[in-house]
Amino acid sequence: MQYQSTILTHPALARDQASTYFRNQRAREYREQLGPPAPRGGPSAAPVRALAWNALGNRIAAVSSPIHGTHIIRIWNPERADSRYSTELKGHTGAIDCVAWDPTFSDRLASCSSADSTVRLWDARLNRTLQSFRTGTVGVEPVFVRFTPDGRWLVVCGLRARNVLVLDGQTLQVAGSGTFTDPRPQDGDITRAVVMFSGDVLAIGYTTGLVKLHSFDPSTGEVGSDPLVSLNAHRTSITCLEFDPRGRFMALGSNDSLVSIWDVQELVCVRTFAKYAQAVKCISFSFDGAYMAISVENVEPIEIVHVETGEFVSSVSRTTPFHVPALEWHPTKYWLAYAGDPAGLKILGTPDDRR
Repeated sequence: MQYQSTILTHPALARDQASTYFRNQRAREYREQLGPPAPRGGPSAAPVRALAWNALGNRIAAVSSPIHGTHIIRIWNPERADSRYSTELKGHTGAIDCVAWDPTFSDRLASCSSADSTVRLWDARLNRTLQSFRTGTVGVEPVFVRFTPDGRWLVVCGLRARNVLVLDGQTLQVAGSGTFTDPRPQDGDITRAVVMFSGDVLAIGYTTGLVKLHSFDPSTGEVGSDPLVSLNAHRTSITCLEFDPRGRFMALGSNDSLVSIWDVQELVCVRTFAKYAQAVKCISFSFDGAYMAISVENVEPIEIVHVETGEFVSSVSRTTPFHVPALEWHPTKYWLAYAGDPAGLKILGTPDDRR
């Protein structure tokens, strides 16, 4: 079954218009104040570690570094930059590593923390925890979580581990026979695991640069024991793995400073982006799959590229190094959310800041 990932509402942006369009957008700043005004040159907001848009694009979840020992997910209204119009989700007792929205239910959010070994489900409308699962009971310290396209399952990757945990997307019960464990330690630890939009294939990235595709049963959450195919995709660790919303391409980022684009039907690499000197840390496709944003470590700009031609059409400058330069496109518009510089959240292209 093919799941519809987005509803296209924004007019398509032609490649020859993209440079001018993105250059004319301004970034709006969303700052979560640390308390009293900071001294000159000091941070006035907490650095953002992770972020995610919900399916409707009317909420964005941002995870900041702990404030006064409190671990918070802040839910922003993208049209209101004042934190008074945001809400807080509290419950984790350790640093939060990742957040992900249910693609079929715009108020349900998942989060995970390797520090407290917990995966949580939240109701963002009621600002409360729906379910909580302690992954330490199955030997997983969760650092990455992603819903399947139908919202039925959560796929979880652990810290320095060779296993993938699949949980029920509503109850957080472990699916099927338990965790999937790769039997080949020479292939490295698992870094990312994402189910394709078809719903029946799980792509798994490794620290050795391998990517393996396994069968995935959407009715039971079972992962096939043997890979359908193994790809020697990169020379070093896979740091990001995304599918374009139209189901044509798989994009991979790596510590080798490369981004590769793979045709999911032919399973061949059709394009690489090699402009960087630093490890690639985050990639995101635009809602129509036409553009991709790429961020790397250190202070190199965020780049916006045209996927079909490989052309670099625009960039967003940065002046402060980030260890995790998080970013993500809006699900139906050419709005790009990214970790602020040096702190807070920024969104490029929101209506109030367009010229």
